[in-house]
Amino acid sequence: MSFIKRAALYCIRQRLGTAVLFLTLTVIAVFLLTAVAIRDAAKSAAAGVRTAVGGKILLEPDTEGRMGGGVQNQWGTVYGYNGDLITQEIVNAISDVDGVVDYNSEDAAAYYGAGVDFKYLPAAFDLSYTPYGEASAYTATLSSEKCAAFQSGKYKLTAGRHIVPGDRHVCLISKELADYNGLSVGDSVKMYSLDSDSVAEFEIAGIFDGTEGASGNALTVDEIPANCGYIDYATMFELFKEELSGYQQLTIYVRNPDGVQNVCDRIAALPELKGKTLKLSVDTEEYDVVSAPLESLQKSVKITIAIIFAVSAAILTLLLTIRVRGRKREIGILLSVGMSKADIVLQLFAEAALTAVISFAAAVPLSIFAAKKAGDYLTAANLNVQINASYLLPLYIIGLLLIAAAVIASSWAVVCSTPKDILEKMS
Repeated sequence: MSFIKRAALYCIRQRLGTAVLFLTLTVIAVFLLTAVAIRDAAKSAAAGVRTAVGGKILLEPDTEGRMGGGVQNQWGTVYGYNGDLITQEIVNAISDVDGVVDYNSEDAAAYYGAGVDFKYLPAAFDLSYTPYGEASAYTATLSSEKCAAFQSGKYKLTAGRHIVPGDRHVCLISKELADYNGLSVGDSVKMYSLDSDSVAEFEIAGIFDGTEGASGNALTVDEIPANCGYIDYATMFELFKEELSGYQQLTIYVRNPDGVQNVCDRIAALPELKGKTLKLSVDTEEYDVVSAPLESLQKSVKITIAIIFAVSAAILTLLLTIRVRGRKREIGILLSVGMSKADIVLQLFAEAALTAVISFAAAVPLSIFAAKKAGDYLTAANLNVQINASYLLPLYIIGLLLIAAAVIASSWAVVCSTPKDILEKMS
């Protein structure tokens, strides 16, 4: 009779012991499959965050030692930067660098415009210091979607589109201001700039919300967020061509934060930057903040998997040791009639392996249910916890190797004894 047939008959005969081993292996498999699914979900989510958030490189003027001697006016001493600005030529060169996926320049309150054919929401004081009343502040930008307020979710575009590089004479205004003046996307508005002493016309490219209830006790119109908007940088260059020859700063977006330093080094080597009074710095703060919980979860799950392996090995070894000790007489008789030790070990392994094959299959639907519950519990982390078919082959291989180690550890002392020693101890 082969050891496989003996193993099958023993499993059928010892139903209680087989049931205990079946439940133990099923629970182990469920824990392992669920833990691996959570680990892979966290890894996938981290990769998604890496792609979505990316890394940032900041290019800005190096002002150290380059602020001039200062000029006196009625308010005091004014210092001006006397170095290089970021020109369009530099921006174009950076955009062609491998690894760069986007860029933006954002200059808050760069433009102050008084409404020529529209009105701002009123503030406490009515300061009509221009022919058209008080002016409000606008942020000059290349790509409004990349501006801090939109990136953080403070503002959200509700109509139209964002400002993009290449736009000219376009603006974004708040929904509150649009409703106050009956304006919509596609309408044109005129603004007067006291700084350039000129009137410029802008098409409303988009309307955003997020300013509601933020006016507080504003003293001037530019202190009311709803009165502040965004304009394209090209119009700034047009209006202030004598004073403005480049961008004050440039945020460069890199797809993979892990490779941001390599991209930074390639940018630094550009001939367009040689000899310029500009400095580069790497910024991965946003990615670090978002990815830290996911990386922490991955580490925790890896530790949990290791603990599950260790505890599973200990439990299996203990359970099989108890089974083997209860079969000393049987093993002694089998050895005395000439059966090899290898056949006995193989039979013990086959008994556990046959049970494992069935228990691992039963663990799959239970693991799917457990993974769904784990995914619901980890909703805040946006984890898609799923049991993949690719997990099954490794489960069977690792499970059988674990069983083999436990069988050898539990049967070694008994099998290595002589039949006489075993039977004498039994008597």
